[in-house]
Amino acid sequence: MVFRKSGLLPINLLFEYNGEIVETVNAFSYLDIVFTAGGSFNQTLITLTGLSRKAIFKINKYLYKFTNISIKHRLELFDKLVLPILNYGCEVWGFHMANNIERVHTQYCKNILSVKRSTQNNCVYG
Repeated sequence: MVFRKSGLLPINLLFEYNGEIVETVNAFSYLDIVFTAGGSFNQTLITLTGLSRKAIFKINKYLYKFTNISIKHRLELFDKLVLPILNYGCEVWGFHMANNIERVHTQYCKNILSVKRSTQNNCVYG
């Protein structure tokens, strides 16, 4: 992969290793961190939100039988089981708004509070 801000690579740009031409790609995944040629980590955030939703599904599957677990304990489960997935590699993505990541947490909170999806986020966090 060749990192670049924009534009296409020159057609005659080829890399060779041990006599074989190395394929040039636009995206590369390493340990679920998706590196793109433009340097954006949007695809990484999409991947991590998908993995975290799977973890939430598993939590809900196991907790389905236990209806008396408090909201506090459900939030602790989120912090211990889902938050590490959402924050995986955050040192690499840098500082920017990660709305996909925030949306996962907000939807989880609305689900455990049994409120509508249209409920104001500020009310849920309060």
